[in-house]
Amino acid sequence: MKTKIRLQRFIKPIALWLTILQIGILLQGATFAKSGTIEPYQNKEQHLLNHRADVLKILSVLENKIEDQKLLERAKEKLLTLSERQTRLMASLSERIAKEGNTTGGDIAFLLITALITLS
Repeated sequence: MKTKIRLQRFIKPIALWLTILQIGILLQGATFAKSGTIEPYQNKEQHLLNHRADVLKILSVLENKIEDQKLLERAKEKLLTLSERQTRLMASLSERIAKEGNTTGGDIAFLLITALITLS
């Protein structure tokens, strides 16, 4: 009985501390996300060059992973319709695939690219 009373004394301060910690982490996460924004492109030419580089990264990975030529052509067509945000995300996943190769992380990144192309 006494141990139960002792534990109850510690529950409220621990719960309060955890709540404060969660709020602090939440606020810091919002700050980090805000500071990590991508600067707007300086000009249209730079934007086009970056977009083209992103598409080439994605295509190189798709050409290495997809053997069916018809499926590859459909994926290429779909890439041209994606938004800038989707293209950047897929390019970053492509970089991960290029770095990691045939690891679990690379396979998951490829599945995410496949899902983005399919669902877009």
